Amino acid sequence: MTKGFDTKENILKTAFEFTSKFGLEALSIGELAKSVGMSKSGLFSHFKSKEKLQIKVLDYSANNFTKKIFKPALKEERGIARLDAMMMNWKNWSSSYLPGGCPFLSSIVEFDDRPGPIRDHLQVLQGSMIGTFARAIEIAIEEGQLHKDTDKDQLAYEVYSNMIGFHIFNRLLKDKKSEKKFKDAYKAIIDRYRS
Repeated sequence: MTKGFDTKENILKTAFEFTSKFGLEALSIGELAKSVGMSKSGLFSHFKSKEKLQIKVLDYSANNFTKKIFKPALKEERGIARLDAMMMNWKNWSSSYLPGGCPFLSSIVEFDDRPGPIRDHLQVLQGSMIGTFARAIEIAIEEGQLHKDTDKDQLAYEVYSNMIGFHIFNRLLKDKKSEKKFKDAYKAIIDRYRS
């Protein structure tokens, strides 16, 4: 690893944690430079603009998500067991690993109605993530664990929506039963589609 790579990695990790707490729009090159002990111009030289920094933070978040949610789940048996692992890993990522909330959820709220490169990039990243869930569902169908006529996109929508609900009940509302509600709802969703 080079010093430049380590510096950029430290910047992105700090920006990721900041975004988790305060959102992508609140991220500023000046504040971030202070947090990592760099000059504003030194940090700027790594990204060239706030928009490029924001996109890199989204990529860092996506890589982190893949490392914490998808990769460990691949150790599980193909089908529902793998989808279960993805859901539980995501719940843990959202509820205990992140210093604040999910950086994607806050970014979606900030940029869903704002055309431009960040919104476009969010659409690609979210489409890829939801597509990975849909592929896991498709494998469960192929394995005969879910009805052969299961609409994988509908089921992906339902499990994704359940996670968003968990995030709101857990993070915002501080509902002590949010984890049980999440697990019960997830089980009910999957049971409706079981073969």
